Amino acid sequence: MRAAGEATRERILVAATEEFAEFGFAGARINRIAKTARASKDRLYTYFENKEDLYTAVTARWVAETVGEAALTADDLPGYVGRLYDSFLSHPHNLQLQTWIELESPEILFREGPFRAAREVKLAEIRRGQRAGLIDSSWKATDLLIMLTDIPRTLAASVLVAERNAPAGLTHSVRADRRIAAIEATRRLIAFQNPSAQVV
Repeated sequence: MRAAGEATRERILVAATEEFAEFGFAGARINRIAKTARASKDRLYTYFENKEDLYTAVTARWVAETVGEAALTADDLPGYVGRLYDSFLSHPHNLQLQTWIELESPEILFREGPFRAAREVKLAEIRRGQRAGLIDSSWKATDLLIMLTDIPRTLAASVLVAERNAPAGLTHSVRADRRIAAIEATRRLIAFQNPSAQVV
Protein backbone atom coordinates (compact mmCIF):
# COMPACT_ATOMS: atom_id res chain seq x y z
CA MET A 1 0.00 0.00 0.00
CA ARG A 2 1.32 3.44 -0.88
CA ALA A 3 2.16 5.91 1.88
CA ALA A 4 -0.82 8.12 0.99
CA GLY A 5 -3.14 5.13 1.08
CA GLU A 6 -1.74 4.00 4.42
CA ALA A 7 -2.24 7.50 5.82
CA THR A 8 -5.87 7.51 4.68
CA ARG A 9 -6.48 4.09 6.19
CA GLU A 10 -4.93 5.26 9.46
CA ARG A 11 -7.17 8.36 9.54
CA ILE A 12 -10.19 6.15 8.99
CA LEU A 13 -9.17 3.83 11.85
CA VAL A 14 -8.60 6.76 14.20
CA ALA A 15 -11.94 8.34 13.27
CA ALA A 16 -13.70 4.98 13.62
CA THR A 17 -12.17 4.40 17.04
CA GLU A 18 -13.53 7.74 18.24
CA GLU A 19 -16.93 7.05 16.70
CA PHE A 20 -17.34 3.54 18.11
CA ALA A 21 -16.08 4.67 21.52
CA GLU A 22 -18.60 7.51 21.59
CA PHE A 23 -21.66 5.80 20.12
CA GLY A 24 -21.04 2.05 20.21
CA PHE A 25 -21.49 -0.15 17.17
CA ALA A 26 -25.23 0.45 16.77
CA GLY A 27 -24.99 4.22 17.06
CA ALA A 28 -21.85 4.69 14.95
CA ARG A 29 -22.35 6.18 11.48
CA ILE A 30 -20.12 5.58 8.48
CA ASN A 31 -20.93 9.07 7.17
CA ARG A 32 -19.48 10.68 10.30
CA ILE A 33 -16.42 8.43 10.25
CA ALA A 34 -15.69 9.30 6.62
CA LYS A 35 -16.17 13.02 7.27
CA THR A 36 -13.90 13.00 10.33
CA ALA A 37 -11.28 11.03 8.40
CA ARG A 38 -11.51 13.47 5.46
CA ALA A 39 -12.35 10.58 3.14
CA SER A 40 -15.35 9.74 0.99
CA LYS A 41 -17.53 6.75 1.84
CA ASP A 42 -16.38 5.10 -1.38
CA ARG A 43 -12.78 5.57 -0.32
CA LEU A 44 -13.53 4.11 3.10
CA TYR A 45 -15.07 1.04 1.50
CA THR A 46 -11.91 0.40 -0.51
CA TYR A 47 -10.16 -0.35 2.80
CA PHE A 48 -13.02 -1.88 4.80
CA GLU A 49 -15.76 -4.01 3.29
CA ASN A 50 -18.51 -2.82 5.66
CA LYS A 51 -19.16 -1.42 9.11
CA GLU A 52 -18.56 -4.81 10.72
CA ASP A 53 -15.18 -5.13 9.02
CA LEU A 54 -14.18 -1.68 10.25
CA TYR A 55 -15.33 -2.51 13.78
CA THR A 56 -13.28 -5.70 13.72
CA ALA A 57 -10.19 -3.75 12.68
CA VAL A 58 -10.71 -1.18 15.44
CA THR A 59 -11.19 -3.80 18.15
CA ALA A 60 -8.25 -5.91 16.93
CA ARG A 61 -6.01 -2.85 17.17
CA TRP A 62 -7.29 -2.10 20.65
CA VAL A 63 -6.55 -5.65 21.83
CA ALA A 64 -3.05 -5.56 20.33
CA GLU A 65 -2.37 -2.16 21.86
CA THR A 66 -3.54 -3.22 25.31
CA VAL A 67 -1.68 -6.53 25.27
CA GLY A 68 1.47 -4.72 24.14
CA GLU A 69 1.27 -2.26 27.01
CA ALA A 70 -0.06 -4.55 29.72
CA ALA A 71 0.99 -8.16 29.29
CA LEU A 72 -0.25 -10.42 32.09
CA THR A 73 2.34 -12.60 33.80
CA ALA A 74 1.53 -14.96 36.65
CA ASP A 75 4.39 -13.74 38.83
CA ASP A 76 3.36 -10.08 38.72
CA LEU A 77 -0.41 -9.61 38.65
CA PRO A 78 -0.21 -6.37 40.66
CA GLY A 79 2.19 -5.00 38.05
CA TYR A 80 -0.19 -6.09 35.29
CA VAL A 81 -3.07 -4.26 36.93
CA GLY A 82 -0.95 -1.12 37.29
CA ARG A 83 0.03 -1.26 33.62
CA LEU A 84 -3.57 -1.87 32.57
CA TYR A 85 -4.68 1.10 34.64
CA ASP A 86 -2.05 3.24 32.89
CA SER A 87 -3.17 1.95 29.51
CA PHE A 88 -6.81 2.81 30.19
CA LEU A 89 -5.81 6.36 31.17
CA SER A 90 -3.55 6.75 28.14
CA HIS A 91 -6.25 5.45 25.78
CA PRO A 92 -9.69 6.40 27.16
CA HIS A 93 -11.30 5.29 23.90
CA ASN A 94 -10.21 1.73 24.65
CA LEU A 95 -11.94 1.87 28.01
CA GLN A 96 -15.12 3.09 26.31
CA LEU A 97 -14.86 0.46 23.55
CA GLN A 98 -14.65 -2.36 26.09
CA THR A 99 -17.71 -1.04 27.91
CA TRP A 100 -19.70 -0.81 24.67
CA ILE A 101 -18.72 -4.34 23.66
CA GLU A 102 -19.88 -5.75 26.96
CA LEU A 103 -23.18 -3.86 26.63
CA GLU A 104 -23.91 -4.47 22.96
CA SER A 105 -22.12 -7.59 21.82
CA PRO A 106 -20.48 -9.61 24.61
CA GLU A 107 -20.35 -12.64 22.32
CA ILE A 108 -17.34 -11.01 20.62
CA LEU A 109 -15.36 -11.82 23.75
CA PHE A 110 -15.83 -15.55 23.23
CA ARG A 111 -15.84 -16.13 19.46
CA GLU A 112 -12.66 -16.89 17.55
CA GLY A 113 -10.57 -13.76 17.20
CA PRO A 114 -8.20 -11.43 19.04
CA PHE A 115 -10.36 -11.06 22.17
CA ARG A 116 -10.64 -14.78 22.74
CA ALA A 117 -6.99 -15.42 21.95
CA ALA A 118 -5.83 -12.73 24.41
CA ARG A 119 -8.27 -14.00 27.04
CA GLU A 120 -7.06 -17.58 26.74
CA VAL A 121 -3.42 -16.52 27.16
CA LYS A 122 -4.32 -14.58 30.31
CA LEU A 123 -6.32 -17.45 31.77
CA ALA A 124 -3.46 -19.85 31.10
CA GLU A 125 -1.06 -17.55 32.95
CA ILE A 126 -3.39 -17.25 35.94
CA ARG A 127 -3.77 -21.03 36.13
CA ARG A 128 0.00 -21.44 35.86
CA GLY A 129 0.41 -19.04 38.76
CA GLN A 130 -2.14 -20.95 40.81
CA ARG A 131 -0.33 -24.24 40.18
CA ALA A 132 2.97 -22.60 41.13
CA GLY A 133 1.55 -21.29 44.40
CA LEU A 134 1.80 -17.64 43.36
CA ILE A 135 -1.94 -16.95 43.23
CA ASP A 136 -4.71 -18.04 45.57
CA SER A 137 -6.05 -21.17 43.89
CA SER A 138 -9.48 -20.88 45.51
CA TRP A 139 -10.45 -18.41 42.80
CA LYS A 140 -11.83 -19.57 39.48
CA ALA A 141 -9.42 -18.22 36.87
CA THR A 142 -12.28 -16.75 34.82
CA ASP A 143 -13.68 -14.88 37.83
CA LEU A 144 -10.26 -13.61 38.82
CA LEU A 145 -9.56 -12.31 35.32
CA ILE A 146 -12.82 -10.35 35.35
CA MET A 147 -11.84 -8.73 38.66
CA LEU A 148 -8.30 -8.02 37.47
CA THR A 149 -9.80 -6.16 34.51
CA ASP A 150 -12.55 -4.36 36.37
CA ILE A 151 -10.41 -3.02 39.22
CA PRO A 152 -8.15 -0.87 37.00
CA ARG A 153 -10.94 -0.05 34.56
CA THR A 154 -13.30 1.23 37.26
CA LEU A 155 -10.58 3.24 38.98
CA ALA A 156 -9.32 4.67 35.68
CA ALA A 157 -12.87 5.66 34.72
CA SER A 158 -13.31 7.41 38.07
CA VAL A 159 -10.08 9.35 37.48
CA LEU A 160 -11.26 10.53 34.07
CA VAL A 161 -14.51 11.74 35.64
CA ALA A 162 -12.61 13.49 38.44
CA GLU A 163 -10.31 15.22 35.97
CA ARG A 164 -13.27 16.63 34.07
CA ASN A 165 -14.81 18.03 37.24
CA ALA A 166 -11.96 18.82 39.64
CA PRO A 167 -9.28 21.53 39.77
CA ALA A 168 -6.20 20.76 37.67
CA GLY A 169 -4.08 20.53 40.81
CA LEU A 170 -5.87 17.36 41.88
CA THR A 171 -5.13 15.44 38.71
CA HIS A 172 -1.73 13.95 39.49
CA SER A 173 -2.67 13.10 43.06
CA VAL A 174 -5.88 11.33 42.02
CA ARG A 175 -4.11 9.34 39.30
CA ALA A 176 -1.30 8.25 41.59
CA ASP A 177 -3.53 7.40 44.56
CA ARG A 178 -5.92 5.27 42.54
CA ARG A 179 -3.09 3.46 40.79
CA ILE A 180 -1.71 2.52 44.22
CA ALA A 181 -5.21 1.42 45.28
CA ALA A 182 -5.57 -0.81 42.20
CA ILE A 183 -2.23 -2.49 42.83
CA GLU A 184 -2.86 -2.97 46.54
CA ALA A 185 -6.35 -4.39 45.90
CA THR A 186 -4.79 -6.91 43.54
CA ARG A 187 -2.14 -7.94 46.05
CA ARG A 188 -4.83 -8.63 48.62
CA LEU A 189 -7.05 -10.38 46.09
CA ILE A 190 -4.47 -12.94 45.01
CA ALA A 191 -2.89 -13.54 48.43
CA PHE A 192 -3.61 -16.89 50.01
CA GLN A 193 -6.18 -16.51 52.74
CA ASN A 194 -5.64 -17.73 56.28
CA PRO A 195 -8.41 -20.31 56.74
CA SER A 196 -8.48 -19.68 60.49
CA ALA A 197 -9.06 -15.95 60.04
CA GLN A 198 -12.55 -14.74 60.85
CA VAL A 199 -14.49 -12.78 58.28
CA VAL A 200 -15.75 -9.56 59.82
